[in-house]
Amino acid sequence: MINRRSFVKSISTISFGSVLIPNQFPEMKGENYFKASLSPGSIGLKTDANKIISQAYKYNFSAISPLLSELISFSLKQIDDYRSKMKKHNLVFDAAGLPIQFRLDEANFLKDYEVLKNNLPKISKFKIPGFITWIMPTNNEFPYLKNFNIHKSRLKKVARLLNKYDMKLGLEYVGPKTLMSRDKFPFIHTIAELRSLIHEIKEDNVGYLLDSFHMYCSEDKPSDYEFLKKEDIVSVQINDAVMGRSPSEQIDFERNLPGITGVINLKQFLSILKSKFYNGCISVEPFNKEIYNMEENKKLIAVSNSLLNTFNLV
Repeated sequence: MINRRSFVKSISTISFGSVLIPNQFPEMKGENYFKASLSPGSIGLKTDANKIISQAYKYNFSAISPLLSELISFSLKQIDDYRSKMKKHNLVFDAAGLPIQFRLDEANFLKDYEVLKNNLPKISKFKIPGFITWIMPTNNEFPYLKNFNIHKSRLKKVARLLNKYDMKLGLEYVGPKTLMSRDKFPFIHTIAELRSLIHEIKEDNVGYLLDSFHMYCSEDKPSDYEFLKKEDIVSVQINDAVMGRSPSEQIDFERNLPGITGVINLKQFLSILKSKFYNGCISVEPFNKEIYNMEENKKLIAVSNSLLNTFNLV
């Protein structure tokens, strides 16, 4: 993965507060409206394509991130068996991380594009709903407009490819203002700016990867999200912020599991989703060394409880 997601190397060693681990899973208020999604890379979970099914089932997850590097080696029979195993365990796929570096030079973009293009016929047989990726809020080489046009052109090309296989492309803006001094030129870091990009891409299968942390850091308001429809939302991540810091002081690689600090109003965030009738996948992406280094059982209990307890807010 690209550096922003390689948080083990980048994350601060400071403590973000204790992660509470109840002895049992919370009871849901009626039917679980959202799907708790297990994303192993985001929490430092060691697993494989088969193990993740048993882990998700045991710890009350309803969805899993597809481990594409392993799945693309499956035979057609293995694909059918795998899908049957997921169905037996009441699991669905969340969107996969987009394996294309579209932020740098054209040659790298086209190389990754061709690799995905060659693998999509097999990937599509898993019935994965789509791919998600993030937009960096700065650039050291391209001014805003030029960078905007590069993103528009390349992501449109990706979206058209995915559309042939009935897959969506979800884009995420990155909100922390502490990132804005990283490079020479600023870029998209609010929902309004991302909406403009998606509007210019002009492909019906392009939508949003929403994250409570980025909404908080960008200081976007619920009214800024009013335009969204259920079909616009490809996937969702919920995280909490570090106590003692304002939205403008938060750091991208220093977060916590939802509900741990109570800094972010997650009830409000989930209420926005529920008002859109979104009932899809929600995962965590805490970039938290304490969680990353946890023993497997404690890690999975902590992550599952953080999601299910937060779902119970609405």
